[in-house]
Amino acid sequence: MPDRLVDWSLAERLSLTLAGTGPVWDGSEQELRTESDRAARLVRRYTGLRPKATLPEAELVGRADWARVNLESFRHLSTTVEEHLESRMSGAGNGTVSGIQRTIVRAATGAEVGLAVGYLSQRVIGQYDVALIGPAREPRLFFVGPNLSSARERLGVDRDLFLRWIALHETTHAVHFSSVPWLREHIGAIAEELFEKAAVEVKPTEILGKLVRTDPRELLRSAKSGELATLLLPEDQRLLVHRLTSVMTLVEGYAEHVMDAVGDQLDPGYGELRRALDRDRERRGLLDSIVSKLLGLEMKMAQYRRGKAFADEVVRTHGIRTLNRAWSGPEALPRPEELDSPGQWIDRVGAAREKRRFALFSRV
Repeated sequence: MPDRLVDWSLAERLSLTLAGTGPVWDGSEQELRTESDRAARLVRRYTGLRPKATLPEAELVGRADWARVNLESFRHLSTTVEEHLESRMSGAGNGTVSGIQRTIVRAATGAEVGLAVGYLSQRVIGQYDVALIGPAREPRLFFVGPNLSSARERLGVDRDLFLRWIALHETTHAVHFSSVPWLREHIGAIAEELFEKAAVEVKPTEILGKLVRTDPRELLRSAKSGELATLLLPEDQRLLVHRLTSVMTLVEGYAEHVMDAVGDQLDPGYGELRRALDRDRERRGLLDSIVSKLLGLEMKMAQYRRGKAFADEVVRTHGIRTLNRAWSGPEALPRPEELDSPGQWIDRVGAAREKRRFALFSRV
């Protein structure tokens, strides 16, 4: 088999070196499982969602373990793009790519992936890992021990409250995806089509032409928000990115809404924890902010805020059952323009008759 266009061996070496070991978490895997099981019950009770399969058990992992799992996921996700690019580089009319050029490309992409995964391995606290592209596989629920420890110390919050919060955050995703099986396939189909189209060669002159023709204010806004690359995409790819972003915005916003709704009733200290998290995000260093923009993490935070605002407003005016109508099928998902106008979405899908839920936490 010919060499891939990413040097995955280099990516692994770099990511593991950058990941390091970090501080030791003073808790056990069983403690995380207990909190995750408890969180799942609370999420089911509040949302009314019913998982179609057994939820994965929590796993306490190190940074290196997390990095290896995610490198393997990236390797699988990139297969189609690598095959398309390999075909274009070797195809008739494109000339022959020299060995040294191929080596440079492999090293550069391997380094980029390795540095990104290594950076993230120091910061990701928990992750619901589900295969979005390709055959379904058993999902996993990770908690990165060293990052649990460093995050709690940095935030300066109560240990038990912090543990309940992170378990609630990741378990909400687990309950959600298990209760709405079509969601994984829908997101995966959009992403797969986008990856295939992304392998089409874009000429430098085309990019320069778009830069020249674009309003400078739009360029500045896109650069600040981490969306500059999207602005330069061809129209068909840009539409796919908007579709994918809209779905993920609602997924993240739904989880944020559920977390706050359950957390506020779970512990009176939850509000202070949320404020501590917001302060922590605001006081990041310059390097951390730059890297976050490059990796698209700033855009992800914007997704959290935009999606949560949509979910909060729908629930405030019509209740959680109306919000859950978004999960009845792909056609019920909010369109990009509806995310900022929840009323338009409600007019389109209709409001559900809300049932009152009493004693939400009485049997926890």
